[in-house]
Amino acid sequence: MRLLHTSDWHLGRTLAQESLLDDQAHLLDQVFQAIVDHRVDALIIAGDLFDRAVPRKEAVQLFNDFLARIYADTPAAIVAIAGNHDAPDRIGFNAALQDPRRVLIRGPLRDRPHPLVLHDEHGEVAISALPFSEVYAARDVFEDPAIASPADVLAAQVAQARGHVPAGARWVVTAHAFVEGGRITETERPLTQVGGIETVPAATFEGAAYVALGHLHRAQEAGAAHIRYSGAWMGFGFDEAEETKSLSLVDLDAAGSVTVRTVPLSSLRPLRVLTGRLQELLQAGRIAAGVAPALIKAVLTDEGALIDAIGQLRAVYPHVLQLERSNRPMLTGPGAAAAMVDRRDPTRVIAAFLEAVRGQGPDAPEAAIITATLADVEVEEV
Repeated sequence: MRLLHTSDWHLGRTLAQESLLDDQAHLLDQVFQAIVDHRVDALIIAGDLFDRAVPRKEAVQLFNDFLARIYADTPAAIVAIAGNHDAPDRIGFNAALQDPRRVLIRGPLRDRPHPLVLHDEHGEVAISALPFSEVYAARDVFEDPAIASPADVLAAQVAQARGHVPAGARWVVTAHAFVEGGRITETERPLTQVGGIETVPAATFEGAAYVALGHLHRAQEAGAAHIRYSGAWMGFGFDEAEETKSLSLVDLDAAGSVTVRTVPLSSLRPLRVLTGRLQELLQAGRIAAGVAPALIKAVLTDEGALIDAIGQLRAVYPHVLQLERSNRPMLTGPGAAAAMVDRRDPTRVIAAFLEAVRGQGPDAPEAAIITATLADVEVEEV
């Protein structure tokens, strides 16, 4: 049995107000091609299909068109779950119309707790879909007021799912959780209230041949080689710049052992961090004109003031989304007084500003210009 494991698509997401829908459509084409090229038996999407509970209609259309394409043009089964960014009812909409032989898309906990059972030459493979659920919803579904954490929620789900696995079947689980030992990025949203414990022990999944996890955005194992995050299919923060994103291709043998390979993905506009002085970056960008576009964070090492730095950069790099200054000196000595100067005296405010920006206050000619200009302003106000 061959599985393709992916997660955390966050369809409809923006990065610094930049739409990523075209980038995500480019990735969906690659997922489809991977299913065809590798003759995948089942696609598993481990949560966070969308970026928000009420996604943009364009994102919903993109997802629906993709599912229709997979169902019509490949023999692959489809298993997907709601993540913590998704609205369970929206993900589970039209569950009654799903083909029970090929499709298991699970949003609310109450819907379809039975696994999707597939067959290969070695027998049955049962894929259990465990959607993300808040504690209070799980207490209601399982009628257990003792459920108090994500670990409790998942333990109840695993116990329920285990009871529906056919005897002798190899068992695959997909869940959306923070399993102990996982490495985070700067973009995951916490799964509990402030102060709560959001991690889940790897031992929760005892008995599963493979656990396809979602939530953490870096591809990694979680406590055992068969418990894995595929990672997000694209970077959503600049701490993920230069990382190669991928899909996890999982081969399940007759004994239930797994072999995992990665299928690399290419980004339409990769994330890049450019560091250097403003003029150096502008010159490098002019030389590299015509190179494939990227979404850029610029870290400028210049000292002192710069005039419209981001405007200058965008003339060369159209998709500069963030700008940082790494080498701007802290204001000390006379410059530090700029923040504390008596703002009722405009002459002193201007002098403090010049001191902070260039390291010295106005000279005699400049002082004369300042005095004359302020006098003119006072006359106009009268």
